[in-house]
Amino acid sequence: MYRFYSFIRYFTAGPFMKSSANILLIFLLAMAGTSTVFGQAVNSLNFNYLYNLQSEVEMRLSPVVRGDSIVLYFQVSASNPNNNRYIIHWEKRDSYAQRQGVVLIPGDTVTLANGWIAGNMRFVKPVKPWVLVARVTNPANGKKWHFIRQIESHYPVNGYITLAGLPQWQTFHQAEGRFAVHAAEPKPIHFSYYKDEFPTPSPPFADKELKMDRFLFPDSTFVVSPESSIGPFKKQGLYLAQQDTLSAQGFAFMIKKTPYPRYNTLAELKGPLLFVTTQEENEQLGAAGEDKAKFDKVILTITGDKDRAKTFMRNYFKRVEYANYFFTSFKEGWKTDRGMVFIIFGAPDEVSLAGQQETWTYRSVGVRFVFNKTGSVYCPDHYVLVRNKDYAESWYSTVDLWRKSRF
Repeated sequence: MYRFYSFIRYFTAGPFMKSSANILLIFLLAMAGTSTVFGQAVNSLNFNYLYNLQSEVEMRLSPVVRGDSIVLYFQVSASNPNNNRYIIHWEKRDSYAQRQGVVLIPGDTVTLANGWIAGNMRFVKPVKPWVLVARVTNPANGKKWHFIRQIESHYPVNGYITLAGLPQWQTFHQAEGRFAVHAAEPKPIHFSYYKDEFPTPSPPFADKELKMDRFLFPDSTFVVSPESSIGPFKKQGLYLAQQDTLSAQGFAFMIKKTPYPRYNTLAELKGPLLFVTTQEENEQLGAAGEDKAKFDKVILTITGDKDRAKTFMRNYFKRVEYANYFFTSFKEGWKTDRGMVFIIFGAPDEVSLAGQQETWTYRSVGVRFVFNKTGSVYCPDHYVLVRNKDYAESWYSTVDLWRKSRF
């Protein structure tokens, strides 16, 4: 038997609403092996709803290291206009393969205000990593969603920013915003700025991926005090905040101008089209600049028809927008391996999670992509595709369908 301490606090955009009617619930659990009712291993679940913007429920689980503790911040949002009550069941698993774990909080009913609710809980730093599982249930129809986060002592994030007093957990933020900076200690916070010029990914069938250096040299730096404000930002790019610049701890985020994750200038459209154009076509798009007539001419040579060209651009850049939303890391989402695969093949039919690996399955083309977690202080949840020459056939056949505007 062993002990850990935890507290959970909920807050919403409106008045606090919760079944227990307590704003702060503090509890001490002696974990002696209370079984859960899940009865299913995490690595056997299908997490494809994680990359579906039409999913009813979205949940963010964001750990922040605080001394000898880890504070887990979470936010649940829902899009069902007919329901604002959900049940959240929290559980601890020792591994992704374990079928039964330990119940941390059984069946906590929450009411969402303005479509969301957020909160946090605290854990002692573990000697060994373990898996936190949150199961969200819609009691009206019994539908369930699972969300997981590995709790580990060496997680690099030790701070965060807030907007209007609310923690911000997206990997990108709007340049027009003004944010408060919160760090682990009352010491100066050193910001490193990196221009947004990270390379595009190599194809899935390439011999090897383009590796990123574990240490990046900043283009500029500045220092702020804890709890002070930053923004609006003049420069787009990656910002890394650290109180100890010699450590591998800190927190980073991408700054982009509105309307990111959507693109609305021709210059921004050229890059993502790299996946479905020849080198010559892509160079012509770059030479067109903001000249729409020249840009459209190149697209017409690809699709061969004006209506197909419109369909192609609309559908392709909707995928790009989704890729930016889901996969932005230290670079734009479309430049990541998962973003590249998502743009070409769409949302996967199956997503499985196991340890430091994520696997996507596409039944229609009979292909499976495996991504390995290669996080760093710049983005702890960055994934890299395991490349294989066998992907070439499905890649080129799908790109050909794009060029014929079949999506």
